[in-house]
Amino acid sequence: RAGAGGLCMGRKRKGDGVQRSRWERRDASLNPDEPQPLNPESATGEVRTNKIAALVERRQAGFILVLEDPFNVNNAGAVLRSADAFGVTEAWIVQNGIEEGTSMRKHVEQTEKFEDDTIGLARMSSSASRWVKTRFFYSTQSAVDELKEKGFVNVATCFTAKSKSMYQTELTAPNLALWIGNEFAGLSDEALKAADLEMFIPMRGMIQSLNLSVASAICLNEVTRQRMCLPGEGGEERWLLPQEEQNRLAADLHQRRRGFRPLSGERKTRLQKTWRTLVEKTDKTPTAEVNREVDYK
Repeated sequence: RAGAGGLCMGRKRKGDGVQRSRWERRDASLNPDEPQPLNPESATGEVRTNKIAALVERRQAGFILVLEDPFNVNNAGAVLRSADAFGVTEAWIVQNGIEEGTSMRKHVEQTEKFEDDTIGLARMSSSASRWVKTRFFYSTQSAVDELKEKGFVNVATCFTAKSKSMYQTELTAPNLALWIGNEFAGLSDEALKAADLEMFIPMRGMIQSLNLSVASAICLNEVTRQRMCLPGEGGEERWLLPQEEQNRLAADLHQRRRGFRPLSGERKTRLQKTWRTLVEKTDKTPTAEVNREVDYK
């Protein structure tokens, strides 16, 4: 249905009273500690532009989230949603053995490369995969080597003899990589061997486990909290992107918002089939045009 500022969802909650919706048009808040103000009169493009401008000023520098062998694309997408919420600029997904057609570890369901399932990632992350830069690795060692070369402190989430409560772990390194393991098996021995710090989430219940996205969000929150509590010399947040990096990220996000991202193999096949069906129904379309290869890039 048509709303005050354009199109919005036509869903109606049961019962009387004011109908609130998460689809209400809200403007960007320059202060992350304040809620986003309602602005129903603004245009869609204007709101998105303002949000991108505010987003790049709050992204954290030197903070990478590493997912090692997640169970499937649903869980990976949910973690990316949390990463976006806490200002993570870059997320890495390690897929051991997927190029060889078999996983090197047990309890890994995903058989298709995550980068080939962009539709699944976007759906399960509520489109956060569009706003968080995501890189893909095919072995733990290749990710470890690059992080070590760039001077990152590797923080492993695990239960070992050396692991400490995350509330007793200092997470304020200028360059920090947070490692999250598989839902069943946790992090591999290779990842644990490369870890500089090991921590766990202290729990007080009977069930000593959490969903992957929930556990990731709790760890991301603690890293962000500690970083925000260590201000720079002028009182500002210490770990923010430099201006040049902010400009580069803003340009990249504006390009992503227009939909310039790769199609999954399944989606491309469906579009090709739809194209052939449509042109074959048109008598005026030459045969050569029907058989033309369509470039979806």
